[in-house]
Amino acid sequence: MADLPEQHVRRAISLRARLLVLVLVPLIGFTAFASILVSQRFERARAAEDAVREVRAAVALDALRARIAEEAIPLVSGVELLDLTAAEAPGAGTADGSDLAADLQELYDQAVARTDDAVLRATDVPGTEELVGPQVEAAVERLTAVRASRDAGRTASARETSNRMLFDKYRYLVSQLSDAVDAHLATAATEGADEDLQDAVADLRLAARATTLAGEEVPYYLGYLAAPAGTEDAAQQLFLRSWAGFRLASEDVSTARQAVVRSAWTAALADPDTRTVDTTLATAVGGGAPAGPTSQVLFTLSSSVVGRDDALRAVLDTAAHQAVAAAEAYRGAAHADLVEYALATGVLLLLSVGATLVTSRSIGAPLARLAEAAGAISRGELIDVRIEGPPETRTVARGLGAAVASLRTVQAQAQAVADGNLQDDILRRPLGGPLGRVVHASVLQIISAMRDRERLQEDLAHQATHDALTTLPNRAEALAQVDRALRRARRTGERVGLLFLDLDQFKTVNDTLGHGAGDAVLQAVAQRLRERVRTVDVVARLGGDEFVVLVEHVQDERNLVEFGQTLVETVSAPIALPGSTETRAVVGASVGIAVSHPPADDTDPRVGVDADRLLQEAQTAAHRAKAGRTGGDDAGHLGGRGRVEVYDDALRAALAAQAAVEDGLRHALANDELVLHYQPVTDLATGRVRSVEALVRWEKPGEGLVPPGRFIPVAESSDLICDLGRWALRTSLAQLAAFDAAGGPCAGLRVAVNVSGRHLRSPRLVDDVRTALAVAGTAPDRLTLEITETVMVEDAGAWSRLEELRAIGVRVAIDDFGTGYTSFGQLSRVPVDVLKIDRSFVDSDDPRTVELVRLVVGAARSFGLGVVAEGVEQAAQVHALQATGCDTAQGFYFSRPVPAGRLPAAVTGCAEVFDATCRFETAS
Repeated sequence: MADLPEQHVRRAISLRARLLVLVLVPLIGFTAFASILVSQRFERARAAEDAVREVRAAVALDALRARIAEEAIPLVSGVELLDLTAAEAPGAGTADGSDLAADLQELYDQAVARTDDAVLRATDVPGTEELVGPQVEAAVERLTAVRASRDAGRTASARETSNRMLFDKYRYLVSQLSDAVDAHLATAATEGADEDLQDAVADLRLAARATTLAGEEVPYYLGYLAAPAGTEDAAQQLFLRSWAGFRLASEDVSTARQAVVRSAWTAALADPDTRTVDTTLATAVGGGAPAGPTSQVLFTLSSSVVGRDDALRAVLDTAAHQAVAAAEAYRGAAHADLVEYALATGVLLLLSVGATLVTSRSIGAPLARLAEAAGAISRGELIDVRIEGPPETRTVARGLGAAVASLRTVQAQAQAVADGNLQDDILRRPLGGPLGRVVHASVLQIISAMRDRERLQEDLAHQATHDALTTLPNRAEALAQVDRALRRARRTGERVGLLFLDLDQFKTVNDTLGHGAGDAVLQAVAQRLRERVRTVDVVARLGGDEFVVLVEHVQDERNLVEFGQTLVETVSAPIALPGSTETRAVVGASVGIAVSHPPADDTDPRVGVDADRLLQEAQTAAHRAKAGRTGGDDAGHLGGRGRVEVYDDALRAALAAQAAVEDGLRHALANDELVLHYQPVTDLATGRVRSVEALVRWEKPGEGLVPPGRFIPVAESSDLICDLGRWALRTSLAQLAAFDAAGGPCAGLRVAVNVSGRHLRSPRLVDDVRTALAVAGTAPDRLTLEITETVMVEDAGAWSRLEELRAIGVRVAIDDFGTGYTSFGQLSRVPVDVLKIDRSFVDSDDPRTVELVRLVVGAARSFGLGVVAEGVEQAAQVHALQATGCDTAQGFYFSRPVPAGRLPAAVTGCAEVFDATCRFETAS
């Protein structure tokens, strides 16, 4: 048929006409609507089933709650009845003369048996295992624990206290079950949309609440009678609330919606046991005092509770029966609707399927073949499309065939692009129609994008190797260029120089003028360096405020030093900032120089150095320049920042010596080579030594004591200073404990330990101090931490740690006070307890310095701070400090730092020196 001319093809019925003939669409729509109705009826039936289960679960749990509440009554009854019988007459019993304790035990045993039976019944309700099981298991577990501890007390008073506590546990367990019952009933009410079911569940909830409150009345009344002295009012309020609550709940049940529930409730209230309990409690409410009832009355009340609960439970059973019956009726109606609507839906579905099968022969086969062709085309197979079927299908087939023809042209153009033949004539052949024009434009765009990608790759390669802000080569490119220069130098036997520039005061520019100004400064510095170096030299930015200059063909290191100083001067000139004609930024630079050596001498340590090592050496030299420590007599070495340093043999030796000291110090920490020397702090009013300062000493085997100046700075430059601080804390506090145990003049001393700035900034400091105090068992107020004034000023963030330490009782002292920038006005908010006056003020004869010491002492007293003068070496200094009112002093005049074994003698000697000083003063 596809080969015949179109005018000879029999006119086919249109697809729309065929679909209109069929009733498939309305049938399917009606079937969908019926399905929704069936689903709704199914949900209604499921809700009815859930409502039945929830009601049954609530009834089962409420029965268990009632029995547990009855089980608690003999406990409080035992407490109160025993008290009453003791007050009435020795040997008093119940009315029939039986032993009271035995009767109470019998009541308790009967209650336990009823509770156990209720547990079995609760777990045996069909269809509620998942709802009730976990709650019953949890209740039984808690109930078993309560029963096990019933007779835990041995004495009568202990048993009484234990029973009262057990009563509270029973009451808590009953409260948990009551909440569970109410939750199940609330769920049942929400599950049932039927009005009769809702009424029945509402009446059941009223009955359950009333029985719950009824079960609380007698326990609360007995708890009121057994309340310890001072708790009677609270116990009375609990009883009165439960009594009043039951009355209100009883009125609600009396007005229940179902007559059968109202009748059952009236009968329950008329029960003799119910009347006995209600009359007794009403009398108690009217009397208002717990001393009135006799043991006989209370015993009768306890034994009547069971009958009353059974009568009220009958009402609950009636209400539950009504609720279950209503739920069953609701469930039956829902099931009937479900069956009816399911049958109707099935019939409609059969009709729809039949109509579909009838039409499939006429339109299904052509559509299937058309879909098969479309699937093949979607997989990239450009096949011919067969034109057949209804007009609409034929139209689609013709359109799909035209699309195949266009796709074949697109395929040819794509192949030309893939082959890179961008000049092929096929690329200039347009496609028909709007879509063809768009596709051809897309091909032209792809060609343009390929050319743009080539340019972008070049740009990305440049960005990957250059700094975005300054357009200088970045760290990776700098290292690559240094590596290439080193390889060239090895071939030619020449040397390569690397200058590392670290800007000075750049952070100040960022902090004061903003990061925009900082970026402008970096761009200006980069431009100045470009203009100052030779065209063969390489300038790169490593990041932040660090630059490097690579110089090849180095003949003399002195020329590099002069060049480095020239770069410092170039960078240090004021920089005009954009957007302002008056604001100028001023920065400096510290320069480190490293030079590679040719492979002429294999013993030279710099032979064969790689790019990373050369950069590290230049950076090390720059850090030394920035620190202001000179390593030689080079004329280019200037004091302070703005210096130029060369990584030479002297610097290498200094770093090697520092590394040796650092390694030795690690060994000393691991092998117990460190010791503490203690310098007494003398009270200038009494001459007594109340504290000492602990100073770390290194007793190196074969060398003796290593001067602190050799190893303390090395430790400060690494994390070893924190390890030293922790060791000093542990050792000094342990020594205090040893002094206390030995007695003598050192017992009760306080100790001061120096804390470095690095350790102060460590988040572990507070834990280190707590641990050391806990291990030594020393009071926190016997420890003083000495912090330098410079650290206090530069690291305000450390204040929070100092405040935390002071909060636990540790004292804080500012060491070398007066040499930093702390003002007297700051003393009111600085977290310190003691000021240590620097020895330079004590040793000065200048009257102005003496007056300054007097001002420091006065300021300290104004803010409640202690004062210690350091470096006292003469009697005249002692007299001068006493005249200023200084509290304490330490120095060689009283005692040098001594080991722990010699400290008792040093403490005694300080007192003798003080006495001699005072006698001399008196004689004068």
